[in-house]
Amino acid sequence: MPTAHAIAQTAIESHLSEIAARAEEIEQTRRLPPDLVADLNSAGAFRLLIPALYGGVEMPFEDYLGVIEQLAQADASTAWCVNQAAVIGTTSLWLPEEKIREIWGAADTAVANGPPFQCEIDTAAHGYVLTGHWGFSSGCQHATWMMGAAKFSDGGYRISYFRPEQVAFTDNWQVAGLKGTGSFEFKADHLCVPEDQVADLAASPTVDTEVTRVPGSLLFAVSFAAVALGVAQGALTDVLAIAQGKMPRFSALALRDDPDVHRLIGQAQARWRAARAYLRLTVGEVFGAVRQSPGPKDAITHDQRAHLRMAGTHVIRESAAVLDLAYKVAGSTGIYQDQTLQRRFQDMHVITQHVQARESYYGLLGRYAISGEYELTPMT
Repeated sequence: MPTAHAIAQTAIESHLSEIAARAEEIEQTRRLPPDLVADLNSAGAFRLLIPALYGGVEMPFEDYLGVIEQLAQADASTAWCVNQAAVIGTTSLWLPEEKIREIWGAADTAVANGPPFQCEIDTAAHGYVLTGHWGFSSGCQHATWMMGAAKFSDGGYRISYFRPEQVAFTDNWQVAGLKGTGSFEFKADHLCVPEDQVADLAASPTVDTEVTRVPGSLLFAVSFAAVALGVAQGALTDVLAIAQGKMPRFSALALRDDPDVHRLIGQAQARWRAARAYLRLTVGEVFGAVRQSPGPKDAITHDQRAHLRMAGTHVIRESAAVLDLAYKVAGSTGIYQDQTLQRRFQDMHVITQHVQARESYYGLLGRYAISGEYELTPMT
């Protein structure tokens, strides 16, 4: 009998052609169409990492990255929204068990969030009061729950779950790529949040799973790298199709017959395969070890954190390099807005601007390799 995650993967794969066909619509409307959201929900896309006990798919993280990569080949914005919701949804596993069951008991659950700008939370008579401003809330237009992190008055941070209708959204998502994520900003002003919708991610989770043993920032690092790999693979597919029929102006050779084109495409394919192998090897090794840990406390070592951080950053940057090689081969054909390659180019170069792709992490990890001192930050 097929497993729940195999069924979910098959269901998601059945929508890939439609997602690719509707990528232009997704970009123009700057959101995932409601009927597509319903299909993805039905397939379990937004709950892939939630335990089966609570209505989730409980897909092994290695398999999950493969699904995200496939979605990104079809459309980067769709993959980004699914990944954002699936990973941030795991923070619900720090809430009380009854609240977890409530959140994931609904068939249409999708969680959105955003990095905190100026956000504060304090205790109140019947729970907490939350005031803040968050940005880059990918998928907020189809979310049924929002999650916001904020500085706690007694120190540290707390996360809060609340409904989208309880906050005010600002549509400032006028960007070059990943337009379909609709990553609006949102604000809350003295929002009352029940006690059972607030949690401390520095404490032990209510539910001990492989994804609660790995910091969320590192789950995002390697899963956004999977998005980048999918976009790069899509670009290689695009440029191979362009090369079949293009005769460049003032050239004696068609693209398909040009040795320079052969060299560039060969380099791109080799770098893509190397990046993908690196990501899969790293995630497989780390999650294999994390699963064998006797408990959630200190389940992940500094070495394992470093490996995930390096893989996430490096694979995003290598994927961008692969796409740039494909873009170079396409020449002026690739610059037109009606070309899928142009959309992928814009999407990729928004991904490289994300905090997960900062080149400064190379120095952080190089220093750790030399000194043995690991710098723990919200991103590491």
